[in-house]
Amino acid sequence: MSTNDLQIHELQDHEAEPNHSEIPTEATNEWHEEVSSKVMDDQAKDDAPFEGMESQILSDQPEFPFEVVDGYEVESLKKYASEKIRQEAVFEEPEKEVLIDAWYGSYDDDYTTRALAEVVIGRDDRTRINNTHTYPWRAICSLRIKTHTGKSFIGTGWLVGPGTVITAGHCVYMHNEGGWAKSIEVIPGRNGSHRPYGSCHAVSFKSVKGWTRSKKRNFDYGAIILPPNRKLGNQVGYFGIANQSKKTLKKMWVNLSGYPGDKGGATQWFHARRIKDVTDRTLVYDIDTAGGQSGSPVWYKSRGKRYVTGIHTNGHSSGNSATRINKAVYNNIKRWKREGM
Repeated sequence: MSTNDLQIHELQDHEAEPNHSEIPTEATNEWHEEVSSKVMDDQAKDDAPFEGMESQILSDQPEFPFEVVDGYEVESLKKYASEKIRQEAVFEEPEKEVLIDAWYGSYDDDYTTRALAEVVIGRDDRTRINNTHTYPWRAICSLRIKTHTGKSFIGTGWLVGPGTVITAGHCVYMHNEGGWAKSIEVIPGRNGSHRPYGSCHAVSFKSVKGWTRSKKRNFDYGAIILPPNRKLGNQVGYFGIANQSKKTLKKMWVNLSGYPGDKGGATQWFHARRIKDVTDRTLVYDIDTAGGQSGSPVWYKSRGKRYVTGIHTNGHSSGNSATRINKAVYNNIKRWKREGM
């Protein structure tokens, strides 16, 4: 991977900090920040190129572009793997409740159909993560979303810093349900009824005008700022982020893990495939997903570290898709991360 392909932006001491009302990353104001409530003041901290934790894979093992998960067998991936990493099995029964994907909060109010906003493509070979105590699985969060209209929804998010969770825009702002969420319970590493790291309720959310005002799919991303006394990322770790070139992304194998509603919405499920199409603002892949996984990280591994390059949002039989972390999205996420430091 060349340094030209990996574009990392670091704030320098002489650069002006953007204010709370907008982020000057693009000419169009659709990239400008929308804020649900007052949050902590920015802290003047520079970010290193990598912002996550080290891999749990031993240093003497070969590097794989995807996560090696016990039970995940895909013929086209076998040539990359020389051995399995066995995980401790911790089986919990999912909670019994009616689960509604957050996607419906902006796109459809007919929940009786129970259709899923994302799609299993071909044979369903998703694999359950049985041991969510290990990194990176513990940095992926089940979201329980409450709206001002009194409804409940599910989604997925991932920690990008000590107190910042990144997710889909439609998980924090629902056009048909009163706009900003009333509150979101964030549960890292959830495994059924087992919550190994507890949870916290957040009331401060971020997104951009392209989503909150225009409901444009290309701007479907946002953030949850955790309460100052609940820096979950310091306990479980967090992912790095990267703005990769189209050329690099088109050759990349990526991982996706989240909390699908068709599996009960309380257990974490994993799948991996190669990216098959890239636009300026989206990634398309044949990774199997289901409603509830909106906001899941789409990540790759490099030198034992994990970098998220997309935020899963949509599904279609021709390919599921993510909001791509391009330069503008990258800069916004960096800012939101600082607000949760």
